[in-house]
Amino acid sequence: MSSPPNDKARHRDTPFPDTRWTLVRRAQGGAEADAHAALDEICRSYWYPLYAYARRYGFSPEDAEDLTQVFFQNLVAHESIQAAQMEKGTLRSFMLAMLKRVIAKQLRHDAAGKRGGARHATISLDAAEADAEARYAMEPADTRDPEAIFNQAWARDVLASAESKLRDEYAEAGKLENFNALREFLPLGDNATPYAAAAGKLGLAEGTLRLQIHRMRKRYGRLVEEVIAQTVSNPDEVRAELAHLMAAVAG
Repeated sequence: MSSPPNDKARHRDTPFPDTRWTLVRRAQGGAEADAHAALDEICRSYWYPLYAYARRYGFSPEDAEDLTQVFFQNLVAHESIQAAQMEKGTLRSFMLAMLKRVIAKQLRHDAAGKRGGARHATISLDAAEADAEARYAMEPADTRDPEAIFNQAWARDVLASAESKLRDEYAEAGKLENFNALREFLPLGDNATPYAAAAGKLGLAEGTLRLQIHRMRKRYGRLVEEVIAQTVSNPDEVRAELAHLMAAVAG
């Protein structure tokens, strides 16, 4: 078993990446095809955290789904969002604050009984929508502010995104079998196999296995930082968002 793909050269001269704020701007004002692609990417990243917040707030599955749809439509069309100063703060806090406004408006106008009004412009994410309630059903019972479940869902999705990127790197390097063998030792893995047993199963010395896992986790950590960096307005905010992520994961 060999080391994780070495992509230092690939990233050495990479500038601070375009943030998801760029995606928001593209979704709001870009060409139709580009705007749709940008909105699709944002929606896939935030659909479940927003849906889970609405469910924990007390909305039914159907109304929570509608609220989430309305949220993304407002992201594109609402004048106050068009005029928002998106250069400051994190995308996570921006999205949560906007959802709270959508919910407040929904409650003020008693729109919960008017389902279907926005269905002509729904975001096409059948898999995300179909899985949302099943995923929510697995959440532990909790009476805390619904912001807690939003943050936990957001943190898990950040970790899952980083893991997906790491898997792609291993696959690109022809080492997908290595990734599959070590994946359980990443944060979203079950980490159930003792190192000695895992080393024996893979035909490695335990010290070699530990080194492989260390290298994999180190690269994974860098990818988590990259995912976070795409949701803030400047590099100085990355550390604070990482701390927020760790606190959310810890519960």
